[in-house]
Amino acid sequence: MGFSPGIVSWALFGISGLNLGIAAVAVRRREVRGAVAFSLVMICVSLYSLGTGIRAGSTTLSLYLVGTVVKFGGILGLGPTQLRFGLIYTGRESLLTRRRWALLLAWPAAVFALVATAPAHDLLWTVRGFSSAAPLAAVDRANGPLFWLTLAYTYTLILTTYSLLLVFGIRRGGQYRTQVLLMLSGGIIPVIGSFFLLYRGNLSSAFDPTAFANTVTGVVFAVALFRFGFLDLAPIARHTLVDEMVDPVYVVDVDDRVVDVNVAGMELLDEGVGEPVGRPAAEVVPLYDSFHESTDDDDDSDVTVERDGSLRFFDINRTTLTDRSGATIGSLLIYRDVTERHIAEERFKRLIEQSSDVIAVIDESGDITHVSQSVEEILGYGPTALIGANVIENVHPNDRDELRAELSAHGTEYGYTSSYRVRFRHADGEWRALEVRARNLLKDQFVEGIVLNSRDVTEKERQKRKLERQNERLDQFASIVSHDLRNPLNVATGHVDMLASDAGSEQQDSIVTVQRQLERMEAIISDALTLARSGEVITETTEVRLEDISRTAWQNVDTAEADLVVDTSLTLDADKDRLLNVFENLYRNSVEHNETTGLTVRVGSLSETFGFYVEDTGTGIPEDKRGKVLEQGYTTNREGTGFGLAIVRDIVRAHGWQITVSESDEGGARFEIECAEVPLEEQPATA
Repeated sequence: MGFSPGIVSWALFGISGLNLGIAAVAVRRREVRGAVAFSLVMICVSLYSLGTGIRAGSTTLSLYLVGTVVKFGGILGLGPTQLRFGLIYTGRESLLTRRRWALLLAWPAAVFALVATAPAHDLLWTVRGFSSAAPLAAVDRANGPLFWLTLAYTYTLILTTYSLLLVFGIRRGGQYRTQVLLMLSGGIIPVIGSFFLLYRGNLSSAFDPTAFANTVTGVVFAVALFRFGFLDLAPIARHTLVDEMVDPVYVVDVDDRVVDVNVAGMELLDEGVGEPVGRPAAEVVPLYDSFHESTDDDDDSDVTVERDGSLRFFDINRTTLTDRSGATIGSLLIYRDVTERHIAEERFKRLIEQSSDVIAVIDESGDITHVSQSVEEILGYGPTALIGANVIENVHPNDRDELRAELSAHGTEYGYTSSYRVRFRHADGEWRALEVRARNLLKDQFVEGIVLNSRDVTEKERQKRKLERQNERLDQFASIVSHDLRNPLNVATGHVDMLASDAGSEQQDSIVTVQRQLERMEAIISDALTLARSGEVITETTEVRLEDISRTAWQNVDTAEADLVVDTSLTLDADKDRLLNVFENLYRNSVEHNETTGLTVRVGSLSETFGFYVEDTGTGIPEDKRGKVLEQGYTTNREGTGFGLAIVRDIVRAHGWQITVSESDEGGARFEIECAEVPLEEQPATA
């Protein structure tokens, strides 16, 4: 078997088991930050003792080498695991990134591979002999430079860890200092044992005081674990929850003296206050007098603090601190910075108050529970004058039934939205026209009502009626002019027809010329009437499918042999009759200025904006003429009136749209109409 354990081996196995048990307890508490790193340290200590015990009872060199591999697994792991634990315990774990941790383990991993393969090479040491004299087997070994470099690397990491713990314990004090002293004492004893072994000059000796000193390490850490709650009171908790909090934190004792302050709390103090600990809270803690007399636990207060010329807003949470017997020992004050939230709330409040719309909230029965400040400017009521009143009471009698039915039908339908117009009584008794958009938020716990967003459209309604009257008068004028011109024109036409039947052949040419001119006058009168009406402002629109109206217009025009291609599914809000006139005139323009054989007229949607185009495959419009073709009276056809494209321009403008003239891909004329989603209310009169 090659193994004959004596009392030394069994003692070392016991030490290894003790340290492994401590590691197991730490793993069971792995939810505590630092517990897993601590368990890794204790596993390395356990491996160190286990490997030493195996070596001590070995009777063969091969088993001795197995013990060496186990022992060096513990030695090489001690440095990195202790440093990791130290960084976590002191709150500096952010320094140990994955990349740095990998670099830290690279050297121990490489050396461990050399240890495991040591019989095949002399890179670490040279074995010159083996003694199996139980109970302490040993080898005669000469260590090489690589071994000493590895030992220096491990000591550097361990001493760095102890330095971090020492500085931390001195700064923190109290129970943290006790914990640190216990850990340092438990860890420094094995270091002293290793220095003793170095002093003896035989690091391969089975009698390794470092392994036995690990007994003290296990006992001391056990005391720290069970007596002082090492894993129950990790200082990282205070570091993370207090020092790293962005909110100022103050701890005040029963005598109203400051006993602790975090970094954010120090930054909030007045400049020149100095060290606050031990001083009366009223002298240093901002606005302490405004809330410290409250006896309610978990009491919240709002305070405003001016710093660096700007205001900061805080919600203060005050929690009473007690000892194990329940006696009050002080208070914990957390100043939660709500400046951004306060600014957002205030901005929203002011936007509502300064809005040109009236924002109101009504309950299920229609009673007003909230109304914005703008009601005073728009409807003349004070901010609270309408609170509690039923919204129906101030609505015009003729509009009440519709509004009442709307609220009754959808008053319980959460999220329902609707829009309608009503007349609402102004404070001076005048009826104002309101465009109301309602949204049911009765089930929203922050609203609990139906939100009414009301816009005063009284002037808009008046302007609309005014425009309608203007359109009516313009239409009457055009009709009268058309009638007065057509009467004498009809008389002249009738007489020419009679002359044509009685006149001789020598007068026929003159009669034909007169008839042609009379027909031209009829066309001019018709186009002039259309032109006069085309500029009327659009006041009523309907939903129009572009594909349908473009094909209908094609049927209304003599297009001879030309072809129509419609490639659009666009739907517009427009005056259907006048939009039909647009397509008819654009089609006529194409067929009258081009040979219809092989001519294709195409209608489609614009790709980069909301609108449509009409283009053809004809000869096109010269670039220097494109700015003139939409002008009234411009024509290149001797028989034309020059009104067709001007009519198109005026109808497009009356809708609030825009028209441009360009060239199609085939070189023909292209007319692009960009459509606004909401037609303009008023356009300049046609010249």
